[in-house]
Amino acid sequence: MKVVSWHPVLTDHQSYTLDSLQQKENCFLKIYAASMLNKERQAQGWDNQHASSLSPELIPKKGWFRFAIQRLRENRDAIHLFDSPFERPKLIVVLFLAVALGHRVYLIAEPYSPISAGYQSDKQQYINWLKARLRPLLYGIYGMLLRYRINGVFAISCLAIAQYQHMGIAREIIFPFGYFVPCQKPACVMGSSAVSSGKIDLKIVFIGNLISRKGLDILISAVRNLNNNGLSLSLDVYGPGNPNQYSFDQSAVRYCGLIPFGYSQAVISEYDILVLPSRHDGWGVVVNEALMAGVPVICSDQVGASAVVKKWQCGSIFASESVSDLVGKLEKLSTNPELLNNMRLAAAKAGATLDPKIAGQYMNKIFGQDSVKDGIQKRNECPWYEC
Repeated sequence: MKVVSWHPVLTDHQSYTLDSLQQKENCFLKIYAASMLNKERQAQGWDNQHASSLSPELIPKKGWFRFAIQRLRENRDAIHLFDSPFERPKLIVVLFLAVALGHRVYLIAEPYSPISAGYQSDKQQYINWLKARLRPLLYGIYGMLLRYRINGVFAISCLAIAQYQHMGIAREIIFPFGYFVPCQKPACVMGSSAVSSGKIDLKIVFIGNLISRKGLDILISAVRNLNNNGLSLSLDVYGPGNPNQYSFDQSAVRYCGLIPFGYSQAVISEYDILVLPSRHDGWGVVVNEALMAGVPVICSDQVGASAVVKKWQCGSIFASESVSDLVGKLEKLSTNPELLNNMRLAAAKAGATLDPKIAGQYMNKIFGQDSVKDGIQKRNECPWYEC
């Protein structure tokens, strides 16, 4: 089996899965990328060390169309895998060329954001508002052009599955997927924080950009509400951005700066729970990192990885933007040590399923089923979540 993988930029979030895929005896992998670095992600501390080790070939800025045609013709017998295919106009063209040439084509895709909050920053609010309203129309057009001409979609989250079904893609060829990074620190079930009178002095961690989309304001409000009502919670916040827009008191609610790349799991393991209160998150890799560290997760229902939390019961899910619902979830945990310990055990089990090797095996099996007579793939059972 030969796989040609096309990317706007290859990140570590995908590279470990692709590496696992190519380690199969029957798989040869070639990677092309429109760029080697994402400046916004790099500013946030991302360092694609593993992705670089796979030696992706850069699609040239000049003569890229001829380059793409040549590579597509040279690889007629390959499976062509397009990651985030609608992120760059250049890759949209290459995708449709592959389809026109009759190649076997799969997509790896997050859901598009249904809200107007910026994905990487809070700038350009009007443009972000306009994009949010145009996306359903654009994706509807993509669906009309592709629905009968692609072999499958690796859909990252239940929302992505729903969106691609709405675009007209048959459910039988939509495969639940995610982002996968390796375990840096073996999961261990640690003892709970200090307990007095049946109440836990809950230690909470947030890791993410300090932007509206991540919902940090919701989490801070919930923590302050509970502390004002007799509980004892602490919140440590890590991530890039401007901390001055939030009311950190450096006591119960502290800003702790950036975590060096690759150390998130070790940091998370020192806490009782990770909270990801995003207004929208296509997946949320920090959820993987918490579960791999054996730490439960509370996240909003607009976080893609919330489906993992739901299946494994390794945390709680609250209604996005509802401070009162988040308060209820945190209060339940902080007054129930047994529940928190049970969630820790479940987190370790869930984290074990998020290994990139499992993702590579899953992808390999799906590619291997591409010879079904009626052209419809048999759906493999998803190891991570249910929709």
